[in-house]
Amino acid sequence: MGLKDIKLRMNAVKKTSSITQAMHNIALSKIKKATELERHAAAFVDKIESIIAYAGHTMDETHLMMKPSEGLTKLYVLITSDRGLCGSYHNNLFKAFLEEVESLPKDAYKVVVLGKKGFYFALKNKLPLVNKDIISNRDDVTTMSFRRYATVIKDVFMNKSIDEVVLFHSHYINTATQEVNKETILPVALEKPDRTKSDYIYDIPAEEVINQAMEIYIESRIFTALADAKLSEHASRMIAMKNATDNANEIVDRLHTMYHRARQQEITSELIDVVNGSNV
Repeated sequence: MGLKDIKLRMNAVKKTSSITQAMHNIALSKIKKATELERHAAAFVDKIESIIAYAGHTMDETHLMMKPSEGLTKLYVLITSDRGLCGSYHNNLFKAFLEEVESLPKDAYKVVVLGKKGFYFALKNKLPLVNKDIISNRDDVTTMSFRRYATVIKDVFMNKSIDEVVLFHSHYINTATQEVNKETILPVALEKPDRTKSDYIYDIPAEEVINQAMEIYIESRIFTALADAKLSEHASRMIAMKNATDNANEIVDRLHTMYHRARQQEITSELIDVVNGSNV
C-alpha cells in the first residue's frame, strides 16, 4: 500500500471516528431525559396499581382482570427500536424471544410488535402478528402510537380470547448492563393492600373502578416498558459507538505507523539512489 493510499484510508477512518463519536455524545445526552421519563412512568404505574389493588380486594368476587389463568393462550407485546447501531441490543432480545416461543404452537400465542426492527424480525420469522403495520418507536415516546392496541388487549382478555398478556423488552440496569425482561401484566397480580393505611374512598362500585382504570393501567404498563427499553437502547448505542470510536482511533494509530514506516522507506530508497548515482 502506497503513501497516498494509506493517507486516503486514514482520512476515511478519521471521518468515521468523528461520526461515531458524535453518535456516542447524542446517545449520552439522551440518557438523562430517558431516565427521568422512566422514573415518572414507573411512579404513575405504582399509583394506578395501588388504586386497582385496593378496589380489587374490596370486592366479594375476584375481578376477571385479576383471576389467575393457566396461560394457555398468550399475547406478547414485543418492544424493539426503529433504528440499529446499538450493539447486541436487538440480537439478545430476538434470541431470547425465539427461545421463549419455540416450544409454543403457533395458535397458542400472538404478538404485538412495537418498533420497526421488531416488525421486520416478526415477518422474517413468520410470527403470528396482531398489528399488520409498523408501530413506530421513536425517541419521543408517547402513548399515541399504541393506544388503540391497549383497548384491543383489554377486549381480547375480557372475552377470554387471550389468557395472559406478557411484555417482552430490554431492561436497563446500568449504562454497561442491560438484560431481557419478561413481565406478565394480565391477569393483574397485586399484593393485598393494607386497607387501614389507604386514603381511597370510591363513590362508584369497586368493579366499575377497575373497569375504568384497566385501560389506563395497560397503557401505563406498556409506556413504562417503552421508556425502560428506550433507556436501554440509548445506553447500548452509547457503548457501541464508544467501542466503534475506540476501534477507529486504534486503526488510525496503526495507519500512522504504517505511513511513517513507508515514508522512511521511501526516503531511504531515494538516498540510496542518490548515493549510487554519485558513485557512477
